[in-house]
Amino acid sequence: STPLYSSAASDVYKRQDMVVASGGLMGKIVRVLEDDKVELEISDNVIVKVIRSSISAVVSKTEPK
Repeated sequence: STPLYSSAASDVYKRQDMVVASGGLMGKIVRVLEDDKVELEISDNVIVKVIRSSISAVVSKTEPK
C-alpha cells in the first residue's frame, strides 16, 4: 500500500492505522487516494473520504510485518 505523508508532521500513515481527523472523527484508514484524500472506516461498512491534512493524531499504528 502507498504510505500517506502528513503535511503537518513527518509521520507516515498506512492502511489499518487508527487516526483522528479534525472535528473528532475517528476511524481506520482503509485506502489512500491519489488526490490528497484518504478513506476512513468510521463504523462497520461506513467509509468516508477526508482530506489527509485533516488527520490530527494517530491512535494506533499498524506494525510492519
